[in-house]
Amino acid sequence: MKRWKRFGAALLAALTLTATLTGPVLAAEPERSPGIAVQMDGKALSFTDAAPEITDDRTFLPFRAVLEAMGAEVSYDEAASTVSAKRDGVELAMTLGQTGLTITEDGETRTQEMDAAPYINPSNNRTYVPVRYAAEAFGYNVGWDSSSRTVILADVDALFGDATFELLDGFAAYCAKKESGQNMSVTGNLSLDMTGKSGQFPPEPLKIKGSVDGVMGEKGVQLTGKLNAAGLDKLANVPVWVRLLSDVSAELRLDLDSMMLYVSAPNVMTGGTGNTWYSVDLGAYQAQLLAGLDMNQLAQAEEASIREALVMVMRSLPLDNSANSYAVLKEMAQLYTDMLSDQAFTRNGSKYTAKTVLDGLVELETTLTKKGDDVVSVDLKMTASAEEEGMKMDIAMTEHASPDKVDIAMDMTVSGDQADIIFHMDLNCLPTAKTPQTQPPKGVTVTPMA
Repeated sequence: MKRWKRFGAALLAALTLTATLTGPVLAAEPERSPGIAVQMDGKALSFTDAAPEITDDRTFLPFRAVLEAMGAEVSYDEAASTVSAKRDGVELAMTLGQTGLTITEDGETRTQEMDAAPYINPSNNRTYVPVRYAAEAFGYNVGWDSSSRTVILADVDALFGDATFELLDGFAAYCAKKESGQNMSVTGNLSLDMTGKSGQFPPEPLKIKGSVDGVMGEKGVQLTGKLNAAGLDKLANVPVWVRLLSDVSAELRLDLDSMMLYVSAPNVMTGGTGNTWYSVDLGAYQAQLLAGLDMNQLAQAEEASIREALVMVMRSLPLDNSANSYAVLKEMAQLYTDMLSDQAFTRNGSKYTAKTVLDGLVELETTLTKKGDDVVSVDLKMTASAEEEGMKMDIAMTEHASPDKVDIAMDMTVSGDQADIIFHMDLNCLPTAKTPQTQPPKGVTVTPMA
């Protein structure tokens, strides 16, 4: 298990919701909701003698039927009123009428609280379990299509097949070895030139320039940005706050320990004075957005291998359309495999290159550089071109990542009947001895933002 933050953004962790529902071992006759369908890995799952049910607004599936369809070995201990299942080294157990789910993996056992309890339906003597918890324990992404009343189950790891990611894992390990908790300086620039062809919008050339500089580290982020837009103040029929963007200076400070974000933009937020800062409690938002996710799994995200991290991301994606959600997941897995897996790369000396094309419009190229046994850098290149009636767009983006340097550059040109737009952005990161200031300056007023 290796750190991979140089290659991708770290996954966030959140507390799971605790259970609020308990019930007897033999539940009363549940509320019937006929017509509930189950889709597993893109195919309809049939039930011969026990149909899915909704009880107390929770979807329950026949335990044996659904877990065996996943390839699990199931059993029932009548004396202990416990159902259990084993699959790929993972064992789960639930006791009827109780909301604790016991999961054993790699010799370690943990207990997860569910918000519903398994039960036996007296009308057919079949055991029902809350589908989401049972399936997620085996690594499935679980969704619900309310329009078609369909439970969607997707075995994300299986979508990657036999693909391996040892090259990129090697790069992650090399970065972890070289970083040693170092901070990184950040500098960047952007520009946008817009020239109208009709003389109406914009009435004269619009030129926007911006810059950012600061420090990023293990404890937080400190960034200062400037934006100047010549001609923006002369545009008609735009809000006043848009004109204020013609000359902006702002500072951002983020404390990663407390997950508090602080922002100061005097001429936009406070009428020109820099004594007021605004705060946002990102930790609270994070807990709300990610409540219900497996904390034990997400807590390991930064130490995960590339494949494990990609699987975690795809397990967190919402599945709400039985017609195409699984197909979208499948396409994503194929894209990741084509871009990043060992099987996608062709070796030429110390260089390993993978190329793929999306929909005939976007070309992606990933190049790894190896020195001895170490993968020392990753270079990504993307080009895209699209043309429709009255408009043509070309985009080129590159990224270089190594332990001591990260560079990102993007260029975009849009040519249309009404206007021409040229956009450029570059961002550079280098090791630094500086430490980011993660708290607002002393003496300022800090106002929480809702």
